[in-house]
Amino acid sequence: MRIIILGNKGGVGKSTVGLLLAKRLCELGKTVLLVDRDQIGYASWLVGIKRKGLIASVVDREEGDYFVEKRIGSGNLQVLKFYGDGPRLREDVRLIISDPKLKRAFSQRYQEVLSLGHDFIILDNKSTTFPSNEEIKLELDAYTDRFPNTRSYRVFVTDPFQLNIENTISFARKLNEEEVLHNLPVRVVGQTLVINMIPTTRMEEMRNLVKELGNLFSSVIFIPFLDELFSFKGSIDQLPEVDEINDLVTLIQRVEMFPE
Repeated sequence: MRIIILGNKGGVGKSTVGLLLAKRLCELGKTVLLVDRDQIGYASWLVGIKRKGLIASVVDREEGDYFVEKRIGSGNLQVLKFYGDGPRLREDVRLIISDPKLKRAFSQRYQEVLSLGHDFIILDNKSTTFPSNEEIKLELDAYTDRFPNTRSYRVFVTDPFQLNIENTISFARKLNEEEVLHNLPVRVVGQTLVINMIPTTRMEEMRNLVKELGNLFSSVIFIPFLDELFSFKGSIDQLPEVDEINDLVTLIQRVEMFPE
């Protein structure tokens, strides 16, 4: 299953939520491929990937050092730095799409990573990402070529500011509309809204704020502000246990086993 980490704004904890999900799934004995598609490359940095991502390495015709495999608990974490090399992304993607040789090289390298096998793939995205974006479509086409019947679960992350929550909800609705309009090659089987970094004094306010969402989300997860996460700089296996993330993993696994 593809777990897609999404958000309307940077700095709300998308990468941290993706890492926490990956860590928990690994602790349950799963093999997780975390694809870092955030332009900052935070997840890649935590596992020691400091050089160019896959996209830039293909364009520059370099071997690259964009993949790390790490044992966590009884599971296995694979981290692929897809991109994260600053403003060159758009031009790099344009070059790959327009040059058959580069496109074949990209596909071959990505397929090499996918051939290692995984139970879950978690895709950490930059802000306001749509499947029709060229860089997203490039990855999605290559993935579904190998796994044509894949399903996906969307996790939307926002901070507790009302405007950002409203914008994230609007973003989720637009994504649902795009899915229908463009007949995407993956089936979305659920989506969760994660409201992150909530001060304890505002928890009840947050719960009341989202009561009117109807059936847009399968669930809403409320994560309190945690100092140890906000300033975290350790290795992934040192991330703290977060009960709300464990609940989300349980929900995703249930959907994976018993899709509607």
